[in-house]
Amino acid sequence: MNYLELRPRQIKDAVERNIPVVMAAGSVEYHGPHMPVGSDLLIAETVLKHAEEKCVCIVMPSLPFSPTMFWAAGPEDGEFDFDPEALRLYALGILRGLLKIGFRRIYILQHHQGDNGLPALTLKRAAAEVIREFAKEWGYGWGRKNPEEQPEPGIFGMIHVAYIDSYSHYPSTDSERCPIGHGGKGETQLIMADNPECIDMDELDQYKKEFGTLPRWLKDAHLARKDEGERWIQFCSDGWAEELSRVT
Repeated sequence: MNYLELRPRQIKDAVERNIPVVMAAGSVEYHGPHMPVGSDLLIAETVLKHAEEKCVCIVMPSLPFSPTMFWAAGPEDGEFDFDPEALRLYALGILRGLLKIGFRRIYILQHHQGDNGLPALTLKRAAAEVIREFAKEWGYGWGRKNPEEQPEPGIFGMIHVAYIDSYSHYPSTDSERCPIGHGGKGETQLIMADNPECIDMDELDQYKKEFGTLPRWLKDAHLARKDEGERWIQFCSDGWAEELSRVT
């Protein structure tokens, strides 16, 4: 369900049913000459799109911008190094609003710089601030009460900032992990899975002709395969769908 398409009565019903709310977060960043600058967000949105097909959830508008520190390129290539404080304040507004409406299961799929990168830390800080605000009115010693008697027993599980495969089940610790990288094979094939029109592999050859070589993180981009990208998208979306379907 797309939040912006819901009517007030449907939103109230979703709150009563404790339906989870999800939103994608990414960056606007150079991912090589062959990739769209919104690759991170497109991948996050793709995983949630497929997860939504397998479970009941509400999809909020995405958070496209986050700090990149101009790691891969500069503004001349379309990249935004978004101020983390601006992201924090924006996320605060969204999270506060969702809690006021009554939602108690909120998820952000953040796909940029990993689950401990600056964007994830920024969003986790916003989540921590909102949780602290939420409990301030409860007075002293609320943790001594029976959890079921607390105003919100699941307070520490209301907001989750997670990564593309945070809820995926790998067969073992030695199993192959979903390849990510930056603009290389991993992300290229994840974009190929649902947004193949955004990829132009010929741009890689043109880049090599102009500059002689590719950045190290693009060396394996030519190995990307659409079918493999589709497999990993399904794998990651299965994990998210299972988490969102969890009974609380």
